[in-house]
Amino acid sequence: MDNEILYGAIFHRRSVRKYDSAPLTDQAISGLAEFMAAVKPLIPGIHTEFKLMLPGEIKTNAPHAVCLYSEKKDGWRMNAGFMMEQVDLYLSANNIGACWLGMTKPDKGKAAPPAGTEWVATLCFGTPAQPMHREGAEQFNRKSLNEISTVTDLYHVLEAVRLAPSAMNKQPWFFSGNAEQVVVSRKKSLMLDKLNQIDTGIALCCFMLALAHQGKEVSFSFEKKPVPEKHIFMAMAEIADKA
Repeated sequence: MDNEILYGAIFHRRSVRKYDSAPLTDQAISGLAEFMAAVKPLIPGIHTEFKLMLPGEIKTNAPHAVCLYSEKKDGWRMNAGFMMEQVDLYLSANNIGACWLGMTKPDKGKAAPPAGTEWVATLCFGTPAQPMHREGAEQFNRKSLNEISTVTDLYHVLEAVRLAPSAMNKQPWFFSGNAEQVVVSRKKSLMLDKLNQIDTGIALCCFMLALAHQGKEVSFSFEKKPVPEKHIFMAMAEIADKA
């Protein structure tokens, strides 16, 4: 799927919590499987696997769920958030309702993780039984741009990041630096530490799509840089015009 379609979905997606019990068509499921096979990682070299859950393997009110399993390496949770958000946006763009299930794992003994991996994230999905799209940014309950960044030259890009979903809607990410070199960090939180790592990956996915929409390229590196007080370094983004 074209990145522009995923980018457009950022501005109308909604977490869907009510579903029609009927399963999606085989064509819809095969289209999703094909998309997941081509999802871009944030950190190449981390082995990941998407797995569609069978009925009875996981507790959810939706007819379908997909779990992402990952090898445990530096940045593995952030990488998982980056990858799964692409799936979330794909579903929204195809009028399929979806919702992140931050703590919902497959039932023990019913769905073993692929060898060498651990469960990291779940997304449930299906035909929505409620309105699934927002009409505009005013329908999002989110922080203001100056609460998530000091890089005012990129506010037109960071609007997409501002609308990204996060656990308990905390939006833990913060973007500092300048328009060519952006330092991405997250607020310290003992209670939400693991989920906030995933959330930062979600934000970086939206950031990447927004930059591409503006004709920019971005490369990410992970050597630690100074960050604001009470924040944890996550990534450095190097931004340039597309060649």
